[in-house]
Amino acid sequence: MLRSWSASVPDFLVTGTDTGVGKTVIAAALVTALRATGVRAIGFKPVQTGLAAAPSDVELLAAASTEQTALCAPLLQLPETLAPAVAADRAGTMVSARDIEARIELLRRGGFSLVIEGAGGVMVPLVWGYTVLDLAERFGLEAVVVGRAGLGTLNHVAMTVAMLQARHIPIRAIVLNGRHDPPDLAESTNPSALARMVPGLAIVEVPHHSQSTPADVIRAVVPLVHDVIANT
Repeated sequence: MLRSWSASVPDFLVTGTDTGVGKTVIAAALVTALRATGVRAIGFKPVQTGLAAAPSDVELLAAASTEQTALCAPLLQLPETLAPAVAADRAGTMVSARDIEARIELLRRGGFSLVIEGAGGVMVPLVWGYTVLDLAERFGLEAVVVGRAGLGTLNHVAMTVAMLQARHIPIRAIVLNGRHDPPDLAESTNPSALARMVPGLAIVEVPHHSQSTPADVIRAVVPLVHDVIANT
């Protein structure tokens, strides 16, 4: 039997160091892993932009959640691949921070533990004046930071960690996504470098899966994220 949401089971934010780093795969794997431990977890992406890819981020999260509710549908789905606030402006529509927060409260009252996928990085505006970082602070989310495995990730991860820590948002893990076999020089040295730059944080390495479907990748990643949820 799945356990309903309670304050003892944290809700997660899966955020990226950038766009296109694989947040959705990690979020879906977290949902799957949590549900396997008996937690009634569900994936939620408040605003989805860029609808060209199939399956969409929202569809992948829904498949991982297995339990469907209209409450986990995005408040807005916008076709242009832009920050949500920018895409909403261009589409002549809007959603408010209050709308997003009300939906999260309804999901919690419905008994769900949440894995919330952000948009890009922590400072991306979901609406003007309200970032992913604001959302995480408001709801006491625990962050999983997803970054690229290779060159350039040290700076991006360190800045993201600094922003989260400045707002006292707990960080469950850093996920370095897309490590090749064999790894290149940056991929092989980044984990030890990050252990020195942001000490005390768990670092999870996820292999590159070039020939697999998104569903196959999610299944492969599930065992790698079990340590992230070990204390739930």
